Amino acid sequence: MDLQDEYRTAYVFISHNLSVVRHVADDVMVMYLGQAVEHGPKEAIYNAPKHPYTIALLAAAPTVNGHKNDLTLQGELPSPLNPPSGCALHKRCPYAKQQCSEIEPQLREWDGRLVACLRLEEIYG
Repeated sequence: MDLQDEYRTAYVFISHNLSVVRHVADDVMVMYLGQAVEHGPKEAIYNAPKHPYTIALLAAAPTVNGHKNDLTLQGELPSPLNPPSGCALHKRCPYAKQQCSEIEPQLREWDGRLVACLRLEEIYG
């Protein structure tokens, strides 16, 4: 991080270790089956995740205080070689409806970050 400050450089850090990502990143992009599902400032993502996959991913990470969101994903991870139509998460998402299997969501501005979910308005009002 000192070298990054000294040389005014940026880097891409890819990891499944959410604690390390939180420590080194300023911005975070969460991906599912190779598609970005949420992208924004670290604090927005970690303190108030909006995409169901981000919520489930953070809920699965161990915490010091034991406070976790209870969203869990059901079912098997689809094959990246043959992803499902529409939203790649729809077969595992507790919020999925018919439209989720038909329309592939695009990243769009929501609450200070970009989120790819068709049901944001319904879930968060």
